Amino acid sequence: MGEGLFTEQTPYAPHSPYSASKASSDHFVRAFHDTYGLPTIITNCSNNYGPYQFPEKLIPLFINNIRTGKPLPVYGRGENVRDWLYVEDHARAIDLVFHKGRVGDTYNIGGFNEWRNIDLIRVIIRTVDRILGNPEGYSDHLITYVTDRLGHDLRYAIDSTKIKEELGWEPSLQFEEGIEKTIRWYLDNQEWMDNVTSGDYATYYERMYAGR
Repeated sequence: MGEGLFTEQTPYAPHSPYSASKASSDHFVRAFHDTYGLPTIITNCSNNYGPYQFPEKLIPLFINNIRTGKPLPVYGRGENVRDWLYVEDHARAIDLVFHKGRVGDTYNIGGFNEWRNIDLIRVIIRTVDRILGNPEGYSDHLITYVTDRLGHDLRYAIDSTKIKEELGWEPSLQFEEGIEKTIRWYLDNQEWMDNVTSGDYATYYERMYAGR
């Protein structure tokens, strides 16, 4: 999976209105720098994971659904590939770029840590079941394949060589350590999860996944 990484020079090619809106924001920032001299720096990061992430996102959603015995909605056949980075490493990179990055430049922030969704989901299942004391394979039956989102990119792959070579940044956590730490946080903070998944979130969840 080392080929085709997104570098700072890669042309944007969004395939959905959602991704196009994010691409356009970068163009606006660059335009204000080029036209008015606004001191800007752009960072592009791979998928984040860690504590306090709202449970519409894959990792906290699946941790909570395993805990409560709900289906695990997997887009398509789970072949989509994403690069994952622990949130504190992302925050550390932003702080470094803010203080030492070149004005008008762009820096990619990634973990060099690509996973197919279905493989990541199986890691989450095994880890949650182990921590909860369930036998191996106990929650495998919760995997439920749903229709993929329209315009959904098959792969996000960030090349963060530049920030490593110019500013000395690299991820501090191996993924195995980070995912274990993250899963334990959500399982140890079930009251927080229950509070944010009540009310409006329940309606959102039904709208996104029910009947698929």
